[in-house]
Amino acid sequence: MIPPKNLISELEISELKRLRLKRQSLLEECEPEDSGLWTMLDIMTLILAFFIMLYSNQTHMPQALKIEHVPTEVHRPVETLQTPVKSVKKVHESELDLLTIEDRLHQVMEKSNISNYSVKVAKNRLVLTLGEDISFPSGQAKLLDYIKPALKDMASFFITEPEYRIIVAGHTDNTPIHTAQFPSNWELSAARAMSVAKVLIDCRVAPERINIEGFGQYRPIGDNTHFLGREANRRVEISLVRETEQSKKL
Repeated sequence: MIPPKNLISELEISELKRLRLKRQSLLEECEPEDSGLWTMLDIMTLILAFFIMLYSNQTHMPQALKIEHVPTEVHRPVETLQTPVKSVKKVHESELDLLTIEDRLHQVMEKSNISNYSVKVAKNRLVLTLGEDISFPSGQAKLLDYIKPALKDMASFFITEPEYRIIVAGHTDNTPIHTAQFPSNWELSAARAMSVAKVLIDCRVAPERINIEGFGQYRPIGDNTHFLGREANRRVEISLVRETEQSKKL
């Protein structure tokens, strides 16, 4: 397309030619030799004016009517996020397994008619808590006959879950104990854990799967200034933790 400056120049030249011929005609009082020249000059003038107008309209077209191609930005997933997602997925699968075991263990405990117990999944382990009033006489580590059938049912259940390690932990309140058999709550809590573990082993739970721990009064779950808190603290916890290759070697 002819630039606008050139179009204007052509129009000016054409107009000058037309005016010069017109002047000549008036001075000579005669028509130009070519009678169709006036018509041709008028047509050229109109054509040049048309092109100037057309070009001017295009250069002043509203921006909204112009179509431009804007490249689409492609967002790719960050590869570094894949590893945490996989680890989270494994944690979720482990928790689902423990929740399934929790439901089954509840069914075992309901058949035993024991009421003072709790089962929960916490920190990637299943924890069964037995209160002192159904397990031991006060200040002693000898199991009550009432709890023994339930422990045997627990043992049968634990045998069906060989992939889990069994941790038996004894706990007491902060009431001091000073006897020949138990000089402190350390010894009492460990002896109670040993009594529970012994029943499980006698019921054919593999002893290498069992860990025994005694914490005395140092991991309370209740307020030792209140009798209900002290009662909650006197307990035995049986935990199921998935066995790992490293722990198997140890």
